[in-house]
Formats: sequence, structure tokens, C-alpha cells
Amino acid sequence: MIKSAFYAGEDNAKCYFSCYGSFGDMQGKFSRSDGEISLKNEKYTLKSIFVEDENRVITRQDSFENTSGESLDVRRLKSRFVFEGGEYSVYTQFNTWQNESRGAWQPLNTAVCISGASTRVTQDAAPFVAIWNEQAKRGFAFHLLPASLWEIKVTRIGNNSKHTKILVELGISDYNFNLSVAPGERVEMPKIIAYEFENRLDTDCHKLHKYMNSRYPRKRMPIIYNSWMSRFDDISYEKLLPQAKIAAELGVEYFVIDAGWFGDGAPWSESVGDWVENKSSAMAGRMAELADLVRSLGMKFGLWIEPQRALPTSKAAQEHPEFYLQGDAEPEFLFLNFASDSAREWITEKVLKLIDQYGIEFIKDDYNADLCFDKNFGGFLNYHKGYEKYLLALREKHPNIYISCCGSGGERMELRNATLFDSFWPSDNESPYTQLRIYKDTLLRLPPQCFERWITVHSANENETVYAPFVKYNGGEKERLIASGDAIWHNVVGVQHSFLFGFATAGPVAFSCDLTKISESSLNKFKENIAFVKKNRDYLTKLSAYILADTDSETVIEYADDDFERVTVQIFTKEPMQSAFYVYPKVDSNADYIFDGKRIPGEDIIKYGIKKSTDDLLDNWHEMIEIVIEKG
Repeated sequence: MIKSAFYAGEDNAKCYFSCYGSFGDMQGKFSRSDGEISLKNEKYTLKSIFVEDENRVITRQDSFENTSGESLDVRRLKSRFVFEGGEYSVYTQFNTWQNESRGAWQPLNTAVCISGASTRVTQDAAPFVAIWNEQAKRGFAFHLLPASLWEIKVTRIGNNSKHTKILVELGISDYNFNLSVAPGERVEMPKIIAYEFENRLDTDCHKLHKYMNSRYPRKRMPIIYNSWMSRFDDISYEKLLPQAKIAAELGVEYFVIDAGWFGDGAPWSESVGDWVENKSSAMAGRMAELADLVRSLGMKFGLWIEPQRALPTSKAAQEHPEFYLQGDAEPEFLFLNFASDSAREWITEKVLKLIDQYGIEFIKDDYNADLCFDKNFGGFLNYHKGYEKYLLALREKHPNIYISCCGSGGERMELRNATLFDSFWPSDNESPYTQLRIYKDTLLRLPPQCFERWITVHSANENETVYAPFVKYNGGEKERLIASGDAIWHNVVGVQHSFLFGFATAGPVAFSCDLTKISESSLNKFKENIAFVKKNRDYLTKLSAYILADTDSETVIEYADDDFERVTVQIFTKEPMQSAFYVYPKVDSNADYIFDGKRIPGEDIIKYGIKKSTDDLLDNWHEMIEIVIEKG
């Protein structure tokens, strides 16, 4: 399939591009050189630059350049891939608040189309699609890195009467798109990353992980505390002080205050857009004092901010109405116009002052609304360019600042943002089981290091007398850990340390809960987990993930470095009906591995797998069972 991705059957440029505008419909034959395909005429040039790496991952960057002497209106800009016909299925992911990365396969009968219809680029859908040839048992994965409203469409098209082709189109959404391109101006289309896969379960996502880890390595994988799931906006110096002390003892590196700290004389819910500390409530003017305390405890101070949105009641919107766009999907909100240089420079100065005032070294950058209609008909291209300039300006002044991306959870969680941010707050649903599902599906389109692992728990040790009769089945433990089962603690679920520790592998480890409500025994276990992560952080930062199984009884994830020197397999049990598990890890077939003190040839592991027995049939539900093998 990889050969047909750059279609050799015809020399028609429509096999590679779809473009039309005031100049008419694109027509002509393409020219090809090493790593480049182009269509040139007296009015414009369409060009595709592509590179294939050592893992056969293709990076494709297309562009449109106005080579005429007059402005051109462009109404469509898409990149195309053409495949031979056959029986295909298509995989897409729905994405919205508390339902992030919900993926499914469907047969391709006529067409499957997905799009992002907001400046929050993964609202409704993720910019990722996979196609699977049911006859060849091979597939092709496509990742779009959007800086605009975007669209992906897979279509079965007729060709030569009864024969068909499969057409994949990716690029800027046609909705309300009529971009004026000046003479000599060049417009970059969204970058595409694509590769062939053989494993339909995880679409060979390790190829993407290796690609991203080599080109956009995570410079840090921190230990974080965030105040939100402890008391939501009910914050004060007195309430956060004990949290900071315990966080420091655990080994937390960043202590972050979430929403509720701001509001210039008004409640924060009426003051979104006024990034000024509320002196009459919340921190009551003591935020700098808390920041100093946090630093004295050996941690770095962080703050939540939402620069994209404002309320009409905010002083910022009233003083600078020219900096804001009226909401459309949510007209009760205003949106900062990042396409405006003056608006962008104004908010950049505001945030830089906050950073200097409080010594901020961590920003949780949130975005809790949708702006869908670009009144300039440009698909928000200039908006996203401006927002990128804003982020780069912060990093230019503070190169070591950590910026986490949130958008009501994971509604901005995609590859382009992974190149701009350090990691993602993936969901407001803090159920460990829901988070594992989201994480497992998000692995198909992001490396594991981008995904923050939020631990939101409470010790139920007040119920020791209830659990006491069962200690002989539980290693003597009377305590139970409960976790939030949703975004607001409306539901709770029981959770075991092994599950939490496994989930926290290969990504930023983060806590958002009332640490004073966690028992000393559990805190000590978390302290050990954090020490392990810190000791192995350099190794964990470079890992790729493989999904080995996902059934009603188990989810199995493997982590390995590029050379398979050390392989970690984690079996997350659900409701298993067996006392032993069989896994078939990806390993180096030419090497020997040590497992349980025995030397096993890699080729035998591939052929026969590894059996892992469990000790207690009564305690296998919602556990994490770990297998570690190393070359030896």
C-alpha cells in the first residue's frame, strides 16, 4: 500500500491535490522530482514536499503559492492520496468533553467524512483516520496537523465504469472558506504524517511514537499537583497550605493553582478575561505569598489561565472591545482575536507580567468554548498563526516554562499542539478506568509522554471496621482507596495502587485531590512511585507503546525503547476469569532475555509468549500485573 500512497498510475495532478477558486478548477499534469510533486502554471504553484524515514513514516507538507500579479481567491485546499479499489474499513475517533478519543471502525461503502468545526481543533472529531484493506489485511494511518478548521474525507469513487479507487482527502475545511491570497503569497496546508500498518488493533502506533520522540522529544516529564479536583474553585491560602506541604513531601515538582484565583473585585465566573488576582476572596491577595512558600518547599509555582476567552462583563472586554470577536456557537462569550497583532501583543504582555509577578514556571492553558465561524473566510488560519506566535513569545522570554494544554479536557489534544505544548490535560473525567480507555485510544495518535496521568483519590480509611473482616484476602489492608468516577466526584470507584502505578508509566505523573485525605500508608506508596519515575525518567521519556490486547477481561500495553533492551508489559485486568495471562511482547528476535531469573531466546518469546500467573484468584479485578524482561 505504501507505494500506492504516491499514486503512479496517472500523471494527473488531481491524484495529489484538490484546489479551486477564482482561477477556476485546478487542472494539469504534475511534475515529479526527488521528494517533490508540483503543478505549476502562470497563476499558481501547488507543491508537495514529502520525506520517508527509516520506519517508512511519510511526512508530507503541501503548499499553494500565488505566482500571478493579482490576488487570487482560494475556496478549496486539500491534499490527496489515491489507493486501488477493494473492500475497505475506516477508523475514526469522536472527541468531546468526557468522551475523548472514542474510536470505531466502519465499512467504507460510499464515503466517511470527519471535521473539526471550531478553533478548538479536536472538538467533535480527532484529525486522524485509518483505512484497512480487508483483502490485503493491511492499512494506512493518516495524521493531520491542523492549524485551521479542518476536514478529512475517505471516498470510494468510480473509475473506468465498474472499477473503483479509494480517495483520501485531508486539509482545510471548505466550510466558509474563501481565502484571498496576495501576489507572491504562499499558504502552507496542514502537515500530514502517514504510514502503513499491519496491526489493526493499534495501527502500529509505535511508528508515530518513534517519529515524535525523535523529532519533538519531551524535554520534561514532571510530577505535578493541581488544585482543581481537590476543592474546585474553593481555594484560599489556608486551604492550599497543607496541600503544598504534603505535595513537597511526596516529591511533587510543580504546584499549580487552577481556576478561581482571578476576578478584579467580582466573582471569577463573571470575570473571565481579567487575569488579575481577586483581592477580596479566593487567594485574597496572598498568592505571591503562597508562590514563595511553594518555592521554599522545593517546588515550582504554576497557574491556570484561559487567554482565548472573555465574558462581556470583564473589564478587559469593556476596555478593549476591539480585541475580541463575538462568539457564534456560544454567543455569551467573547474570543480574543489572535489574528490581530495588537490583541496578541496585549495578551502576551498581560501574561508575561503575571509570570514575572508570581514567578510562574508552569501554565495550564485552558480553552472552554467554541468559536466556529471565521468572518474573514480564512478557516482561522491567521488565528492559529497568531496563537502560535503568542506561545513562542512566552517561551522566548521564559524558555524553561512548562505549558500544559487543556480545552475542557482533551478538545485540543492533537499532534500539532503536541509540538507547541509540553503535555495535555486529557480529560476532566478522572475515573482511572475511563482515563485508561481514553489513554489507550489516544495512543493511536499521540506518544505516551504527551498524556498527563491524573491521580484523583481519597482514602476510605474511615470505613476500616467495614473492611476489617476481609483483611485475610487483602494482605492485611483495612484501607480502601476510592477515586473520582467522573469530572465532579458525583460518582466514586474503588482503585488499587497497582492500577494507578501502571497507569502513571511513561507520562507526566499528576495529582489533583485533597492530599490531607490520603492515608500515610498510601502517601508512602505514592512517594515510592514518584521516586521510581524520577530515577527512570530518562528511560521513560524515550519509550514507544504497543497495544497487545484489549478485551472485556484485559487491556495489555507494552512499553519498549527502540532497541528493545528493556520491555515492560502491563496487564490491566477488568473482570478476568483466569488465574494466568499469556502475552506475546514485541522483542528483538536475535537477542536473549531474562525473565523470572531465566534466559529465554527472543524468538521463543515471539513464538510461545510469556505466561504470567497470579497469586490470588480473589484479587485480580482492576489490578495491574507487570512483566519486565531485559536483554541478557
